[in-house]
Amino acid sequence: MVVELLNKAHINNRKTFVMHSIYKQYFSAILQLGVVSMVIFGCQKSKDKFPDPYAGGKQPLGILMSTDAPTPQSGDIGSTVTFKATGLMPYKDSLHFYINNEPCQIVSIDSSSIKIQIPSTASTGVASLTIGDQIFFGPVFKVQGKLAIDPNFKATVGADRGISDFLQLSDGRIILVGSFSDFNHLGTVKPINRIVQISKDGDVIRTIKTGIGADGNLDAIGQLPDGRIALAGSFSSFDTHIGQINNITLLNQDGSLDTTEVRTFSDIDTIPAFNGGTDGYISHLFVTGSQITAVGSFRYYMQKVYNHSDYLGVRDSLITDSVQVKNVIRFFSDGSLDSSFNYNFYQHKSKEGTNGPVNDAYMQPDGKLIMVGNFTQYDGEDVNYVVRLNPDGSIDRSFKTGSGADNPVSSIRYNKNSHRFVLAGSFNHFNGEPHYGLVLLNDDGSIDESFKPSPMGSGIDSYTYAQQLSNGLILVNGYFKTYDGIQRGNFMVLDPSGVLASGYNTTGNFDGRVYNGLETTNSNNQITVMLIGNFDKFDEQTMGNITRVILK
Repeated sequence: MVVELLNKAHINNRKTFVMHSIYKQYFSAILQLGVVSMVIFGCQKSKDKFPDPYAGGKQPLGILMSTDAPTPQSGDIGSTVTFKATGLMPYKDSLHFYINNEPCQIVSIDSSSIKIQIPSTASTGVASLTIGDQIFFGPVFKVQGKLAIDPNFKATVGADRGISDFLQLSDGRIILVGSFSDFNHLGTVKPINRIVQISKDGDVIRTIKTGIGADGNLDAIGQLPDGRIALAGSFSSFDTHIGQINNITLLNQDGSLDTTEVRTFSDIDTIPAFNGGTDGYISHLFVTGSQITAVGSFRYYMQKVYNHSDYLGVRDSLITDSVQVKNVIRFFSDGSLDSSFNYNFYQHKSKEGTNGPVNDAYMQPDGKLIMVGNFTQYDGEDVNYVVRLNPDGSIDRSFKTGSGADNPVSSIRYNKNSHRFVLAGSFNHFNGEPHYGLVLLNDDGSIDESFKPSPMGSGIDSYTYAQQLSNGLILVNGYFKTYDGIQRGNFMVLDPSGVLASGYNTTGNFDGRVYNGLETTNSNNQITVMLIGNFDKFDEQTMGNITRVILK
């Protein structure tokens, strides 16, 4: 029996071996056939003729425009400049020359260079020349003008992220807040989390005792009459006080968190002295006496209750109380809600407020608040992106903005010399009149008809910031390439009539947004403006979200 089984196994193994040999020979034959087919196909393919992909292409023009610095490297409007270039002579009657996309008059051309004259519309940027539809790039040329970056401002590195707001103290020091964690590369030594103090010339002053700072963005800053500093934004912790803040708090004059002791259910705890806040971000705040008015995008007032126990009645339990308040709110200095401001006592909540976020606001000395933003109603009434409130939060109907804007308004600034509000946004009409992204309003809200901005360059253009200076000139930032057909690259200076101010628009492109500006004067009695925001390039120079310009 055993012998029979062994014989069967031997026979099966032999069959398996034979089958394996047959399969091996079969696949080998297929592989050989495939190789032969590829060779035959390859031979056949080599006989096919295909069109030359480069046939019909334009012959090289033999032009070389050098990126070496021109002579001179910078110059005023009307000056002549020589750029190195070869191979231009055959095309001297058909080429065009540009600086930052603005056409220049060609003075002369020879075998090694081209001389041009700087036009009145020129601004700092890359030089280029075109022949037909072919373009050749050269070096950057700096156009000198009446506005320039201040070389004496020492915050040249600046912040690693955006700077949202500033507070200028009585002695000239400036406190900056934003989303940054480093400033002038000093944050690697000691943390600089979203708040830093600098001198008026941009030197960092390390005396402020903010500890590890905030855990989220700081968007607004103000000062109470007693010297304490109000901070607001989108954060829940400051220094070592983790999770105890709802987007707004107070600091002592030295920068430390203003705290107080409270008795909890079972112990005594140290908490922020300002016990109040919101459930959404605060974009701006305004201090009037012992009250703080804040605007932004939120739906509820929040306050923490510390003296309750858990459900077993054996340990502390932190409770957060809330009241519906939409996008504009007024606090007392201890954080409690001021229910005299736009409040409905019967429903125990605020009135309707705005139906969208408040982008910017201005608090008048008389306590009236002008708000602009992405809202079309206030307390159920149509206001179309701009409204002025009385000190009690009701609509001030004496503010004559009529039908308002037809699209959102991004910023509002007031000039006390001209008594004008300047509004910037993406609107095309204001109170039914054509006003392309910019409008000047009188004190009563009526339109200043002497200011006529030019139409915006395209459907996606918009202005995000505008500020009128003491000399009447208006700084404008936003998302735009041209103004009145002239290259401006997101930054321009207008005169009070809405025309590009002569000599003040020679700076190169601006990459980013301006959030605020501080006007001062230097020792030569020249106007200077510190600009803060979220930008990394201006006039072909690298920026760290802060710079200072001089107006000559």
